[in-house]
Amino acid sequence: MTRPVAENRMRRRALLQAAHVYVLIDAQAPADEFFRLAQSFVQAGADVLQLRDKMIDDRQLLERARVLRSLTRDSSTLFVMNDRPDLALLADADGVHVGQEELSVTDVRQLVGPDLLVGVSTHSLRQAHQAVDDRADYIGVGPTFPSTTKAFDSFTGLDLLNQVARQIDLPAFAIGGISLDRMDDVLGAGIRRVAVAGAITGAADPADATRAFVRRLAQAGLRSGATVEE
Repeated sequence: MTRPVAENRMRRRALLQAAHVYVLIDAQAPADEFFRLAQSFVQAGADVLQLRDKMIDDRQLLERARVLRSLTRDSSTLFVMNDRPDLALLADADGVHVGQEELSVTDVRQLVGPDLLVGVSTHSLRQAHQAVDDRADYIGVGPTFPSTTKAFDSFTGLDLLNQVARQIDLPAFAIGGISLDRMDDVLGAGIRRVAVAGAITGAADPADATRAFVRRLAQAGLRSGATVEE
């Protein structure tokens, strides 16, 4: 059943505020394997799934996007499309994520309207403040550490996480080389949300790895006296 527009808008923003584990996946796996993997993430409690793949053709990417929509539609997992507002609209995604070299938050908002979430990657405090000015719904902050899934010329490190935690009110997800053994450093910088790729998708049991991140962040919220939905 299709929800009313206003209900969808409120639901998406409420789920975003409660989100702590954001999983990035590509479309390279065969269709049946892709379905099972994505389904396992939803069942394991991933708060957000982002489809990010620049290597396959648009038709296949849209097919995979529609699979994610079907899996997440009646769940508490948000589905975000990387870089492609056109495919986000066609697949009825919950949001779009862009980088600093892609369409601006303002331009994406003009395309998708007020109801979809728009997130943006930020690599400096200035860019994080710009995201606030542009009315982004959330930001990714990094790359924090070296990553196994994406090459970077430099890393923003923990200092940027700390600055964002102190100065930016938007939901902020640490990204770039995030793994369980680095969570103490991320949490120590004041960030309670993470975007994860290789540490989950490359794990021997991706669903179990997802649950481990969910538990770790829930424990951190309880120890700090904050709710998991901070």
